Amino acid sequence: MARDIKAGPKATPKSKGPQLPVILSGNDLLEGDVVYLGVDGWTRDPRAARVGQSAEEAEAMEAEGKAAAAANLIVEPYLVPVAIEADGFARALHFREAIRQKGPSIHPDMGKQAEFGPRP
Repeated sequence: MARDIKAGPKATPKSKGPQLPVILSGNDLLEGDVVYLGVDGWTRDPRAARVGQSAEEAEAMEAEGKAAAAANLIVEPYLVPVAIEADGFARALHFREAIRQKGPSIHPDMGKQAEFGPRP
């Protein structure tokens, strides 16, 4: 797993826009939980995150995130590059985001991995 996760995205002068596919992540303003933009709004379950496959979808997702931030629902929404696994799970490529998807790293019986099942 560690070999599949990058230390961080590398921007080059040739890069235009986000690395695709992406999901949109942020934090719930009232509870502080990591949340993802889903099909039906914001969700704590990383398996329910909406995946943007094109630059247009990513742009629309960013606009939804900015609107939610302006409405004081979430804080600091941003796009997260992902890899789509065989079972459809959108696995974060960046190490920090992989940790945010899983929850506490010292107690697998707590956090999202306990609440939502063995994934992420």
